[in-house]
Amino acid sequence: MVTRLSGLDAGFLNLETSEQPMQNIVLGLLRVREGRRPLALDDLHRHLSTHIDQLPAFRWRVIPVPLGLAHPVFVEDANFNLADHLGYAVLPEPGGPEQLDSACARLASQPLDRRRPLWRITLIDGLADGRQGLILELHHALMDGAAIVTTLARLFSQEEPKTAPLPWKPSRIPGRVRLVAGALAHDARALTRLPELIRRTRHATVALRQRRAVTGVKVPRAGIDTPASAINRGFTCDRHYARASLPLNDVLAVTRVAKVTVNDVALAVVGGALRGYLQQRGALPGQPLVANVPVGIKESGTMPRTQANRFSRLTTSLATNVADAWDRLQTVSAVTAEAKARLDLAGRELLADWLEYLPPIIAVPTVRRSESARRRPGKRRFSLDSNVVVSNLRGPSVPWQLGSTVVEEMYLAGPPNSGVGVNFALCDYAGRLRFGILAFADSVERPTELAMHLSRSFQDLVAAVEYHKVATA
Repeated sequence: MVTRLSGLDAGFLNLETSEQPMQNIVLGLLRVREGRRPLALDDLHRHLSTHIDQLPAFRWRVIPVPLGLAHPVFVEDANFNLADHLGYAVLPEPGGPEQLDSACARLASQPLDRRRPLWRITLIDGLADGRQGLILELHHALMDGAAIVTTLARLFSQEEPKTAPLPWKPSRIPGRVRLVAGALAHDARALTRLPELIRRTRHATVALRQRRAVTGVKVPRAGIDTPASAINRGFTCDRHYARASLPLNDVLAVTRVAKVTVNDVALAVVGGALRGYLQQRGALPGQPLVANVPVGIKESGTMPRTQANRFSRLTTSLATNVADAWDRLQTVSAVTAEAKARLDLAGRELLADWLEYLPPIIAVPTVRRSESARRRPGKRRFSLDSNVVVSNLRGPSVPWQLGSTVVEEMYLAGPPNSGVGVNFALCDYAGRLRFGILAFADSVERPTELAMHLSRSFQDLVAAVEYHKVATA
């Protein structure tokens, strides 16, 4: 099977350099069930062998099109060997959270090998509390957060296949002539859709202009209203990683009192954490920090995805200039609701559709020139689209299992890139809202401290909500 990457998928390959790996990171903490032995690498190999047919993207290898005439294609790797994607490590003493987070950061700093399918799993031993760690790396070109959650549900399924797997026959790698012919045919088909895309874009532009004229809520403009910030240095290949979690029931209680969404609460908590973190350093901008928030595109089918990227983005305020936690939440909620309304008015597919017209021959040099200009001494950095990325995903309410273990905790983290110095990925898992924080090492020098500010920010918000309940009773 040969599958062409979409413009959105290919964009994550175009962004990648040796200093900017583009894989998502999933960290699972495993508790060995009573009476069972710890998971071994052979156990993990056997488990994956029985589930690999449910995870087709795990066999896909990227094949570029000559001259970058069109987006690359995925083909099933004829040399696929499951063992090549499995690793093992033992944490150094004392085997605490900092050592585990450092292991995640090191792996996130190393690009995946494009000569193979773009994923890797590392089993971690040596944790002080007797648990085990599992770090899964998945290139963003393979799948977005929603597809990752579906993939994880299949990966951690304890159900044995109902039928024996069919013999696997890899695809034949297309030659240069076939790749070029396919690229030209793809580009020709895309050109036939261009007039309709231009019409939709003009219609969206007019509709958005009319809405801005009548609404009283100001939505930050990407690249215009983004303030310069110390968290946007982002000039090193090294990464820092940290985690935090909040009780989901307490988060839901805040949403009910404040009449906001879980995503609003998450954004307000992130805003409060960044405010505290930067304020301690005398580096808090006067303008509110701006967040880039991925928003899913509704699927036409009913089957959950295990591959591809299907999302758009909205830009919203983190209200880091607002000191009161309650007021910050209300500001974030109002701005985010308006930003989402404008996105729906324009059409969530619009960005992804335009990216189809940026083949590597155009996109890669453009990205490299942009990165080179951003790194020049004295370059103004507030031309960035946003300061941070904040994504929010739904996970299971009951912990998954893997062989002899229970996956007690699960954290996702997305790659920071292009000067957007830190990526906050949220996933509610087993009764907790869990934050995975992945950042350039020079953007967030003390990631554990930032994670602590997340907890403090939420505590401040809970206190503000309780005060509001009393004051309005």
